Amino acid sequence: MLLRIFESHNVRSLSDISIFFQQASQLRFCSVEDCKGIESILDSSYSNSLCSPLENLEYLWLERLDNLHVLIKLEAPLSISRSLPLLGIFSHLKSFVIKKCLNMKRLFPFKLAHDLQYLENLVVCDCVQMEEIISSEEENHKGNGINTPMKFSFPNLRELRLKNLPELKSICSSNREMVCNSLMKIEVKKCTNLKRMPLYLPLFQDTHQSAPSAHPFLLIRIDPMEWWESVEWDYPNAKEVLRPWLNLY
Repeated sequence: MLLRIFESHNVRSLSDISIFFQQASQLRFCSVEDCKGIESILDSSYSNSLCSPLENLEYLWLERLDNLHVLIKLEAPLSISRSLPLLGIFSHLKSFVIKKCLNMKRLFPFKLAHDLQYLENLVVCDCVQMEEIISSEEENHKGNGINTPMKFSFPNLRELRLKNLPELKSICSSNREMVCNSLMKIEVKKCTNLKRMPLYLPLFQDTHQSAPSAHPFLLIRIDPMEWWESVEWDYPNAKEVLRPWLNLY
């Protein structure tokens, strides 16, 4: 099932649409574009919002949503956010594109990121206030000594595109590492405030195969080159290993 919402300025979230709850479990593709009233995709103040998550959604496209500031609006962020992974929100999402959403600062809540095991394509473009891809706010709020793993995995992620995000400071918090065993394409353009790439690639395990012929499908496109020279990777020799696949826009 496909749902497209276009120029519907009175809708604040999908939770405003009564038929949405009846069809949510069948939804595979959702596109929301040019809706000035949209503030969130789901709103927990509606009793059914998180009881009928988009668990079977595979493709989500968000574009030109001037007032969108969160994916999921939570009434009580600290208590409810702990249960997010159990609800399976976006747990089958394969492709997520967000463009020109000018008020978004943090894309995924930290707890929600663990559900994105099927995600293959992540594209974030022209969101001029975006500061974090995976929010560290919940981690900072915890502060209670809970021991969480330092690494988390996006096992199916094939494409990561970050373009024209002038305020982007981090992909995830400084003590996290993203293991991306399937990543084939990395694009970073005009994200000059991004100081660290937390990605861990299989290529780092075997530097003897660090030649284009060994990994013919890997592509890295960046702009500007000055950003590449200054950005830090957790893996100490990452730039040298990845240089054969490096291309300028």
